[in-house]
Amino acid sequence: MIITPATKLLALIGDPVGHSLSPLMQNAWIADHGLDAVYVALPLRSADPAAAIRALKDFGLAGLNVTVPHKEATALAADRTESAVANVLRREEDGSLSAFNTDGPGFLDALSEAAPDWRARVKRVLIVGAGGAAQGIGQALSPFADTIHFANRTAERGEVAAAALPNGRTLRWDDLERGFGAADLIIQTTTLGMKDQPLYDWPVALCRPTAIVADIVYRPLETDLLRAARGRALTTMDGLGMLIHQGARAFDLWFGIRPDIAKARERLTAALA
Repeated sequence: MIITPATKLLALIGDPVGHSLSPLMQNAWIADHGLDAVYVALPLRSADPAAAIRALKDFGLAGLNVTVPHKEATALAADRTESAVANVLRREEDGSLSAFNTDGPGFLDALSEAAPDWRARVKRVLIVGAGGAAQGIGQALSPFADTIHFANRTAERGEVAAAALPNGRTLRWDDLERGFGAADLIIQTTTLGMKDQPLYDWPVALCRPTAIVADIVYRPLETDLLRAARGRALTTMDGLGMLIHQGARAFDLWFGIRPDIAKARERLTAALA
């Protein structure tokens, strides 16, 4: 890689970002296509993240990926946005910022890989968590499901996420057993089970035999939730699928190129080994 004054700079921002595989994935795709660009990770800790994000465009960054906790601030910082939560920014030729959410569509892409028949199987969805990723996933799934239940440890945040969807509902955290038993698709979007984060005793024993269980955590790749679900021979989806597919959609928004999904999974699986 040769970096020059003309090299396009793209970045992942959030707190934390040190664990992320996005720089490895995006820089490999950049190299695959011989692009004059580089992708870095920038921790952003700010009392006013929307203002900090707006200031980044003055440095000429071509695009941003955004992770927790700044997805709502990203939508506020943009000159135009397709969603109230955004994980991708693109700097336009006039210097303005356009915001997108590739979390939800990326999740659907990954779900179609893991369970190609999911549209026929999924009517009741349980999303554990109510952050930016959870909201994006809920929005993407809403047209295909009868109900989308959000279970969040802070009940008020779950209520906000549910209120944004016509079929959104809330589930009390202490009622997770009932939620796991009723759902056709369970999606874990919190940091529970992530490396160096608390574990949780998920009520997987109550899941329906046809349930699909997804965890967007990818460090470790096999979380306790997924291990328990596989022990019951349930259909599962690990966190790499969503990471790769949302990243591929972001790459397309920045460069107009759809990168190689299979090659990315090989690279990231090797990195996690």
